[in-house]
Amino acid sequence: MIADRAHWRRWEAEYIRQESVDVDRNLRLYEALYVQARQMGVFSAADLLEGVPRKTRLARCFMFRDLLEKMAKAFEARSIAYMVIGGQAALLYGEPRLTADVDVTVGIAPEGLPVVLEAVRALGWQVLVEDAEAFVRRTMVLPCREETSGIRIGIVFSQSAYEQEALRRVRRVPFGATEVCFASPEYVIIHEVIAGRPRDIEDCRRIWLKNPHLDEGYIRHWLQQFEDALGEPFLSRLEQVRQIDGGEIR
Repeated sequence: MIADRAHWRRWEAEYIRQESVDVDRNLRLYEALYVQARQMGVFSAADLLEGVPRKTRLARCFMFRDLLEKMAKAFEARSIAYMVIGGQAALLYGEPRLTADVDVTVGIAPEGLPVVLEAVRALGWQVLVEDAEAFVRRTMVLPCREETSGIRIGIVFSQSAYEQEALRRVRRVPFGATEVCFASPEYVIIHEVIAGRPRDIEDCRRIWLKNPHLDEGYIRHWLQQFEDALGEPFLSRLEQVRQIDGGEIR
């Protein structure tokens, strides 16, 4: 058992702060965790790589990178503004954690569904709902799955002022022969503070430690807007992110 937990947490925070973000390393760890989880039956009883030659198995270790690269090309070819959000964006700015999903926001209204479906068909993804138009109008989400890997993709439709501004602030990251648009670290923090689960708060804390030049004013502005609209204490939650056992993250 850890004796002086506060001292340990302060040391860990400083260690995380000094360790630079390595996207390639994070993706390798993430993909290894995903493959191990599949084999352990966390996501499915079946091992999707069973019977696949070793050389192909090694290639499949890059399945998330391959999926994101192909998605970026398909969306760019159809002038679909997008940004990768959720756990995939969190690993870009912080540290990898296991999730079976890829979440992406597109800057179009539900009426733009046909062009998104065209991209989905070109990518060979399966749409997971029978009536895609009705489902998107009701939820603003199109759930899909990449069959080979079993990765689920949630495409979120949005034209709000907040999302449109976030789409203008994306970070373009080289992936193979193209670039993939990721939500900014500020957006990721806002998104996860609103979600508010313990793992989301911990993700935010690590992103805050590893990215010293965050636009705190932007974060606070939008959290205040959401707090006023929804009546939840998002700014107080942000303070939790910035605390390490009673001391503030600098």
